[in-house]
Amino acid sequence: MILSEEEKIQFNHLSFSTIPKTERSVQMGLVILETDLTIETEFRHFLTQDKKVSQAISLLNTRIPCDDQVTADNLTLMEGRFSGALSLFPNNYEFDVIGYGCTSASLLIGAKKIEKLIKSRVKVHKVTTPMTAVKKGLKALNVSRIGYLAPYISEIAYAMCTDLESEGFEIIGAATFGEDKDSVVGTISPGSILEAIESLTNESEDLEAIFVSCTSLKCASIISIAEKRLGIPVLSSNSALAWDMAKLSGARISQADKGRLFLV
Repeated sequence: MILSEEEKIQFNHLSFSTIPKTERSVQMGLVILETDLTIETEFRHFLTQDKKVSQAISLLNTRIPCDDQVTADNLTLMEGRFSGALSLFPNNYEFDVIGYGCTSASLLIGAKKIEKLIKSRVKVHKVTTPMTAVKKGLKALNVSRIGYLAPYISEIAYAMCTDLESEGFEIIGAATFGEDKDSVVGTISPGSILEAIESLTNESEDLEAIFVSCTSLKCASIISIAEKRLGIPVLSSNSALAWDMAKLSGARISQADKGRLFLV
């Protein structure tokens, strides 16, 4: 006898409960460049929590289309691509904070415009960018004399330094790897970044902090090492963005092995 599909297996229908809003995790979102090879891995490091923390962090990511060649014209094209990227987040999901994971584009498009674009498509309480986060972080550390390291072409690096100086920071020393392809930037070794930081410090006196710009640069493993060797804070785009998102959302994260920024 051939049994019907319904007769082959009898399923018990189980009851279930849902998580109350009072017990939900901190809801974070991240808009990541199509070409970024780094930020997701680094956020797993920077957002680690102590075991005793009861409220977990939920981090949802989406990717925004972008050109691999990092030029001012290509970066600003992303302004028209937010809608499609944001539509990939779950419908009716309410975020505590969303971060936009591109330092140079957040400068060129503008933090206020990015916040407006995101809030027009997603339910979210707070929005931040690497540029916004870095400025907050430097001010929280009470430093103003900065060493600047980036992978960008000179045009973008100069615009970023000019912006930082307009906010009251003094660029004491600056260096760039001069690479215009984001996919290549994501393969620059942490050792090369550490050497560049040390070289920048050796060439510039009276530095109070180092800012390593670009979410594609792999800095998580060398920030604490650099700080111990140099005796000054080292901030990266990813460390600052994760720190600011945690602050804005009220997420409780551990301070160990992440840099001095996470102590303030």
